[in-house]
Amino acid sequence: PIVMSLLAAPFFTCILLGLDSPQRLAIAVAFGTAQSLLSKTAKYALFDPTTQMAYIPLDDESKVKGKAAIDVLGSRVGKSGGSLVQQGLVLLFGNIIQAAPAVVTLFYAVLAGWFAAANRLNTLFLKKTEEMEEKEKVKN
Repeated sequence: PIVMSLLAAPFFTCILLGLDSPQRLAIAVAFGTAQSLLSKTAKYALFDPTTQMAYIPLDDESKVKGKAAIDVLGSRVGKSGGSLVQQGLVLLFGNIIQAAPAVVTLFYAVLAGWFAAANRLNTLFLKKTEEMEEKEKVKN
């Protein structure tokens, strides 16, 4: 979420200032392209391996159920929900450029929620890992 928020700021700044000149449009496209490429790179290099690590301290049944729930429901609901929100904004504002202030607000609200969820997951992961270590000590 941090990488995406930092990379999106210049793009949204260009959009909010207006696309009244070809130069500003070119700058917005360049920033948007860089944001898209770098956020995908960060996702595949950092986020995806980290999400798999979150399942390590779980028992086998929880791993299977957790992965299924996240992979199937999370992915599908996230993509469908995003599309639905975007269509609603287009209908409400007339086009996506006019909806830019709302898109920026929603974008950063989702990133803030994502950041909070990642921090909560970290707390739960550390707690579960400590519990596993304690059980191992008792066994030995």
